[in-house]
Amino acid sequence: MSKALYNKYRSQTFDELVGQENITSILKSAVKQGKVANAYLLVGSRGTGKTSTARILAKALNCKKLAKDGNPCNECDNCNAISSGSFLDLIEIDAASNRGIDQIRELKEKLEFSPSEGQYKIYIIDEVHMLTKEAFNALLKTLEEPPKHVVFILATTDVHKLPPTILSRCQRYDFKLGTDDQIREVIKRAAGKEGVKFEDKALDVLVINAKGSYRDSLSLLDVVVSGQDGSENPKSVTEEEVRRILGMTSEAFVDSFLMALINGEAKRSLDLLYQVEKDGINITQFVKQILERLRRVLVNKITEMEKDDSELGKMDLQVINKAINDFITLDKGIRYSSFPTLSFELLVAQYAKAGANTEVKSKSVTKEEIKIEKVEVIQEDDTIEEEEPSDSAVEEPVGDSSEKGSLIVEKWSNIIQVVQSSNGPLAAILRNSQVLSVEGNSLNIQVPFAFYKERIEESKSREVLNGAIKDLIGLKFKIACIVNGAVKKKKQVSADVILASAPREESTEKKSTVSSGKPRVSKVVEEIFADM
Repeated sequence: MSKALYNKYRSQTFDELVGQENITSILKSAVKQGKVANAYLLVGSRGTGKTSTARILAKALNCKKLAKDGNPCNECDNCNAISSGSFLDLIEIDAASNRGIDQIRELKEKLEFSPSEGQYKIYIIDEVHMLTKEAFNALLKTLEEPPKHVVFILATTDVHKLPPTILSRCQRYDFKLGTDDQIREVIKRAAGKEGVKFEDKALDVLVINAKGSYRDSLSLLDVVVSGQDGSENPKSVTEEEVRRILGMTSEAFVDSFLMALINGEAKRSLDLLYQVEKDGINITQFVKQILERLRRVLVNKITEMEKDDSELGKMDLQVINKAINDFITLDKGIRYSSFPTLSFELLVAQYAKAGANTEVKSKSVTKEEIKIEKVEVIQEDDTIEEEEPSDSAVEEPVGDSSEKGSLIVEKWSNIIQVVQSSNGPLAAILRNSQVLSVEGNSLNIQVPFAFYKERIEESKSREVLNGAIKDLIGLKFKIACIVNGAVKKKKQVSADVILASAPREESTEKKSTVSSGKPRVSKVVEEIFADM
C-alpha cells in the first residue's frame, strides 16, 4: 500500500518544518542546553505541524547522536524507531477517542516506570481540549509534578477550551498558518519528488484550497496526483484537471453566475445553478468558491494590488460587500439544511425581487453627493414627542405632494442603502415596505405584516432609520407604521414568507429532476419568478 503524501513527506528534523522558525529555534536551543520542560503545549490550526514537531522533539530528547544545533540525527536506533512508530517510550494518545478519566488514570499508573529504550518517556496527547473535566482534573497534578523522566506534549486546535490551570503548567507555542508562498513551495517540492509538473494556475487552485494548512496542501496534491492515472499526460497537470478532480467549477463560471445574480437575471442565475448540480459539483463547495472570488475582488479593490478588468472587478464596492454578506449567510444556512438548493433559490429570489435590483445595481452614492442635490428645506425642530401609531386601514399609497414627502420618496432606496450598512435585517424589511405619507414631522410607512411594524417601531430600528434619513437629507421624523396586507404582491413575497411555506412543499414534493435533467424549482419559487 502506497504511503499518503503528507506522511511520506512529513518533516523529520526541526529545520525541515516550514513557517515555524520562531518555535523550532527555541526548541533546538532548549534541547541543546538540556533545558527540558515538564509539559509543552502546541497550539494552532490543523495541518500546521504540531504533531510533526512533537515527534521531532521526542526524537531530539532521545537521540543518541544529537547534532550540535539540537536536531535529531535520524540515524540512530531511537530515531529510526520513532520514525517507524515502534519506539516503546513514545506514547501517542488521541484525546478525541480517549477522553475519559479512566484513560488518564491508566496513564498515571504507568508514569512511574522508567523508560525502556530512551532517556525520556514521551506522552503526546493530541486534541487535548477534548478531555472531560474529570480527566483534566486527574491530569492536573501529574502535569505539575511529573517524574523527571516523563515529558508531556499536548496539542490542540481549540486552546480556549483548556482550563487555565492546565495552561499555566505548560510551555506554550503557537503555530502559524502558512502563507501562499510557503504553501506553494511545499506543493512544488513534493510534486517535484513525485515527478509531476503543475501549471502556475493549477498550483494557485491548490494553494487557495489548502487555506494555509501544510498537511491539507499535500492531501490535495495526493488527490490530484492519484486522479491523473487516466490522463493522457499524467506528469503534467493543468488548471482544468485540478478543478475537475477537486469538484470545482471554473472562475469564469463563478463570474458568470455572480453577474447574472447581481443584475437580477433570475432565469439565467437558476440555469447556472442547476448546471452546477448537473455537473456533480457540491453546492457547499460552489458557495465557498464564490466567497473566495468575492474576497479577492474586495481585497483588490481596497489594496489595488492587481488589475482586474472583469465585469465583477468593475462592480461597485458596496455591491461586493452586500454579495459577500449574503453568501456568508447562505454558507451558514446550507450547512444544516436538508434542501440546500432551496436556500440558493431564495437568494436568487431576493436579488430578483422588485426594488432589490435597483439597490444592488445602482452605483454607490455618497452622503456628500446627496447633500449637494438637497433642495432648500426648512428644517423643523428635531425634538419629536412619541405618540402611539395608528393601525387604521388605508388605501394604496399615493405619496405626498410636500417637498419633504417628495424628497423622502425620491431618496428612499438610498436611505435603505445606508441602513443596510448597520442593520441588514431592517434594510430587508424596508425594501418590502412603502412610504405612505409625510405629515409634518411624522413619516408614515405602509407594511404588509404586523411583524414588520413591530420591528421598524423598535427604538433601535427607529434610531437607525432616522439616522440614515438625517445623514442623507438633513431631516428627522417620528416613525409610524400602518399594516395593510391588501398591498402584498407575489413578486414582493419576502424570504420569511417563502421559508414558512417551504416545509409543506418539501414534505409533499421531494426534490426531483425532470426529463431534461434540470432540478425542478419548488412551486413557491416558481410563483415568484412568474411575475418577473
